[in-house]
Amino acid sequence: MLDVRVKTQEGEYINIEVQSAGLFESLHRRFQYYAFKNIALQIKSGDEYRKLQPVYQIILYHEEDKEYHELIRKFSIMDNKYHDDKGGLIHIYYVFLKEIEKIVKEKGKDHLNELEELCYVIEKGNECDRIKMTKVGQIMKEKYDKFMEDMNLREEAWAYEKAEFDKMAHYVDGEAKGRAEGKVEGRAEGKVEKSKSHVIKFYKTKYPNEDISWLENLTEKQYDEIFDMLLNNEDLEVIKRIIGK
Repeated sequence: MLDVRVKTQEGEYINIEVQSAGLFESLHRRFQYYAFKNIALQIKSGDEYRKLQPVYQIILYHEEDKEYHELIRKFSIMDNKYHDDKGGLIHIYYVFLKEIEKIVKEKGKDHLNELEELCYVIEKGNECDRIKMTKVGQIMKEKYDKFMEDMNLREEAWAYEKAEFDKMAHYVDGEAKGRAEGKVEGRAEGKVEKSKSHVIKFYKTKYPNEDISWLENLTEKQYDEIFDMLLNNEDLEVIKRIIGK
């Protein structure tokens, strides 16, 4: 998941997240929790509640809307009688990106509105073959193409995602008890080589002219430590000193 959290000039908070898959009901509960948490963090005990600012969440969800088949579904706290969310602090927008394919079939690529066009670019990425686009769509496509052409940006994004995944896997995906010792050792060696490969690839991106010989014959723990320090832009000499090189 990729998170972007910004604060507008008016003091409102906008959180953009990308969700690849998952059970919608469970995800909706989780994102509501995030929204409540973002509101609670705005003030401390004794502060005036009028200081609270709305929180907007935009969830780019790579699935279809299996219930209503809509591109965008909004959730907010509203008055049941008047359907008025004036003064509401939580606003969640789910963008069901897979729905854009149906819209394109119905309307055609040249008749999408700006919001639909943005969804089309996000969903299709480098497969987007639009020639005629609105100004907003052109800006979005240019930024996407620039990102994909910039190897450093891609490596940084990849490194961040890999680091978050490995942290979870390191503690959750342990070896099952009772496995044959040979299989465990073989898997351990494979994990070391995989960690080594990731570190060297990331290291070459950040320091293309530096020697990599000191990255040989390290333990999995050392490779993980180096990866985290590289990710946090730690000084290279400090990294070597900590590792003992």
